[in-house]
Amino acid sequence: MNLSKQTLNSFEDRSKTKICVIECNEIGLSTACLLAEAGFKVIGVDKNIKIVETIKSGKSPFHEQGLEDLVSKNVKNGRLTASTNIKQAVSQSDVIIIVDDIPVDKKGRPDYSELETACREIGKALQRGTLVIMATTVGPGVTETLVKNWVENSSGLKAGTDFGLAFSSTEATVGRILHDISHNPRLVAGINNESVEAATLIFSSMGKSAIIPLSSIKAAETACLFQNVYRDVVLALSNELAVFCEKAGIDYAEVYKAANANPQCRLLAPEVTSKCAQKIPYLLLKEAEDFAAKLRITRLAREVNENMVKHVVKLVRKALKRCEKPLRGSRITIFGISRKANIKTSINPETVNLVKTLESKGAKVKVYDPFFSKKELSKLGCPAENSWKTAIKGADCLLITIGHDYFKKISLENIKVLMKSSSVIVDLSRILDPEEAEEKDILLISLGRG
Repeated sequence: MNLSKQTLNSFEDRSKTKICVIECNEIGLSTACLLAEAGFKVIGVDKNIKIVETIKSGKSPFHEQGLEDLVSKNVKNGRLTASTNIKQAVSQSDVIIIVDDIPVDKKGRPDYSELETACREIGKALQRGTLVIMATTVGPGVTETLVKNWVENSSGLKAGTDFGLAFSSTEATVGRILHDISHNPRLVAGINNESVEAATLIFSSMGKSAIIPLSSIKAAETACLFQNVYRDVVLALSNELAVFCEKAGIDYAEVYKAANANPQCRLLAPEVTSKCAQKIPYLLLKEAEDFAAKLRITRLAREVNENMVKHVVKLVRKALKRCEKPLRGSRITIFGISRKANIKTSINPETVNLVKTLESKGAKVKVYDPFFSKKELSKLGCPAENSWKTAIKGADCLLITIGHDYFKKISLENIKVLMKSSSVIVDLSRILDPEEAEEKDILLISLGRG
């Protein structure tokens, strides 16, 4: 806790401080790289030896824009290294940043067991004067109860006296994580003023983020959850309105853009989500149960958004029915499996879920994405092809899930020639022109378009 403006004022000053980032996931590794760029000596810790070895070789295990360049640069200059030995890394560090991912089970209950293991390992090697920062979205009170107790019991040290404890979080979107965590406003709170000041100095050095201090760690945890719940609720409303437009013969894209001309209206484009991808609201719902508080809108929003996979299956079934074909036995080609258009990111779990759901209904599915090889997709259990032509040849239905520019360049005429006669296209990304499809006598069904 000897961190101050004087000790962290310049690049050279920061080089004397060693930071341990626990969990080299996309956000954790991005955070580690930005801290190394600021001058800190950083150790990234992960239990996955493949991830650690990839980082040590100067490469990124994730397809995040700009991340591999930063990993390579900072590994070469010695400011970034990686390890599977959490106790050794903690014993050498002045600051510990925990970026552990909190899984949610099938019933929507958060599982803090991996976080507990990490905290107890931290405690075994924690040195007096170290600052521990929770940079993971958790339920209100988790940092000051569970995390604090696990570290204290394992270390024999006292939070606020022997070591600092803080919470800090910011929003980040896949495909632009580096930009977001260095520019988006960051919430900061701590067990005491020293913890807040030290955490603020560390994260201020990473970029242009505005630091928002809160009165308590619990308030900061709650604000972070509210940000995620707000988006989930707005998305649920947007998805419901998009489905309404389908039934009413209205183009949702035209309507929501017009509605958003009012600055107080912020509808979103419809989106297929799952419990796997949007688990953060469940962290709040679990705490609400403990307080006997009924967060009806939060829970309903999750139900609406998770049902979008079922809705897409209904769209496919409806489209095939219009061609007098059943879903069972039909050949369906899926274009796109990445999370973000036009870049190679992590695999979209919703699309993988969609593949498995269609297969469970008896459909024969093939997947193609220009940013992933057949081998990469096959490892994930997706029946893939090396080219869009072989993927689509003889298909009864083409399902477009992500709007890569690559797909926009494929002519509808070529698609029609390769697919079976009396075939259909279901366009979730809305990249195809319905008028052109009608001219070429192609049945096109789009998410949110009547």
